This record gives sequence, C-alpha cells and structure tokens, in this order.
Amino acid sequence: MPYRQTTVSGFPAVALRSEELELVAVPAAGMRITHLRRLRGREWLWRNDQLPLAPPRAGTSYVETADSGGWDECFPTVAPSPRPGAPPDTPLLPDHGELWSAEWTSSVYEHADGITLASATRGTRLSYELEREVTLLRDAPVVRFRYRLRHTGDAPFPWIWSSHPLLNVQPGSTLALTGLGQVKLDQVHGRQDLECDDVASWPGAIGGTVGVFTFPEPAGWAVKLFGDMPTGGPLVVTDPRAGERLEITANPTEVPQVGVWINVGGWSPPGRRPYYNLGLEPCIGAPDRLLDAVERWHTAPVLEPGAERTWGLEVRLPGA
Repeated sequence: MPYRQTTVSGFPAVALRSEELELVAVPAAGMRITHLRRLRGREWLWRNDQLPLAPPRAGTSYVETADSGGWDECFPTVAPSPRPGAPPDTPLLPDHGELWSAEWTSSVYEHADGITLASATRGTRLSYELEREVTLLRDAPVVRFRYRLRHTGDAPFPWIWSSHPLLNVQPGSTLALTGLGQVKLDQVHGRQDLECDDVASWPGAIGGTVGVFTFPEPAGWAVKLFGDMPTGGPLVVTDPRAGERLEITANPTEVPQVGVWINVGGWSPPGRRPYYNLGLEPCIGAPDRLLDAVERWHTAPVLEPGAERTWGLEVRLPGA
C-alpha cells in the first residue's frame, strides 16, 4: 500500500511508501516531515531527544518550543526579523517564520509517477498562499518537492524561503558541495578563526580537505554559512558506516542559494546539551534574517500583488 495512516509521538501522521523509500509527515505539526529513509535503511532526519514533538504555538520561539527535528519550511524569514518598510512598532516576523506553526490542509493522491502529499496554508502577518507537493517517485529512490507561492493582498512585500531539513549525521559523515568554492558566514559559535560576514573558502576554511568536509568528534563549535546553489552536481551527505548517501539537487535559477548549518556540539538553547546535526537547506534569499537579506546582502525577492512564484528540489537516496 503506497500510503497509510500512522502516528508520531501521539500525532496523527501519514506515511508514504514507494518500492525503495518511506516518508512520514505530521500535518498538525506544520506539515513537518519526521522520517525519511530507504526501506530497511538508516533514518536521515535528526530527532531532538531533549525536545519531543509538541503542538505548535504561534508567537513562541521555535528553538525553545518546536526544534524537535525533522524537515519543515521557513517563510518569510528564518531568524526573527522586523518587517522591512513597516512602522517601528510592527511586531517582528517570528522565529523560523510562520509555516511551522500554521494550519495546513492536505490530501494524498496516486498518479502515474508515484504518490503525492499535497498541502497548503495561508499567511497571517503577510497576504499569501503557499502550496507544497511532496512526491515519492514510483520507479526511482527520489522525493520531489514542488512549491507554489501566490500573493493574495494588495501591497508588495520582500521575502525569503528556506527548506529546513535537520539531518542525522555522526563523526565520519561527509558533506560535499560540488562546484562550490566559497561561502559567507552568518552565524559563528565557538570558533575564533571565523566571524559573521566573513567570505571563506569551502570547505578549507571550515575544516575540510579536497572538496569534502568530514564531521569530527564533538568539537564545541557551530556555523551557519551560505553559498550560491552549485551547478556542478548535487549536495551530497554520505554515511560511510551505513554505506548510504543523501543527495539534494535544485535548479539555481529557481533556488539560487543554499544554507548550511554545521553543529558539532557547539550550540543549543540554554539549559540543553549541545546538539550534533546538519542543516542542508536550499533557499531563496540569504542570510536567515529577512531585514539583512533586504538591506545588507540584497538577495530577498519581492512578491507583487497577484504574482506567483514556483520552485522545486529533489532528494535522492541511492542504494549502497
């Protein structure tokens, strides 16, 4: 059966299955994807053992209440941000955007290419509709994501979007960003050799060699960096112990940037053990704070009334 109803941490969930892959999503938790794996393979999505999945609460801090792991979406900002051009007393756009705490509608349907989980939500601070379709292909180990954003109001607004998969990596896992030679830093924790807004070589300045970053033993540092979406090949995470890898591809004309969050025991909110994970995040606009994307990095697009924008990406989980 290509899909079934199940539960995740007590939440109703839907599981999609192809001949090679399984994906599980929780509609009531911002359409968060909680599981992504090959059948009988390793789980690729990180789970926070210190913060169980909970009902999302709009207006709260994402990292304090909702950073339980998995894959969700960030729009129209990632970091909390003032609305560019809004009056000074306008409330900040929320931590990790609106979508993780939004109400979504969803449906599942089969077709010739595979099976699709289609979902949609509407903005509260800004006037928009956003649709996401997640398709497991029938004859390949591929998950295809397609997005459609539509302006439903009467005033243009700038925005950024980021996919937000947190990946389960361990010491010895590797990350290759084929064709990417330099990156720009947005966050630095626990390192004295790097600063925010540095333009640095990838992966050499971060600690990698010969085009590959190898995850070390917990080292007490974390960085968030951005680069142009490479054209020379996929973004590849490899688990040599399991003999598996995850590949992400996107068209740079649709998705021009990629954000990379490398946390090797260097960051968590106060009162928690430092996390060890990877965020590999194709995105539109950078850095994480919308106001910075507008005023400093000049990467945020503007959506005009009645306009639409579509984009997509693919995740491949090839066999050993």
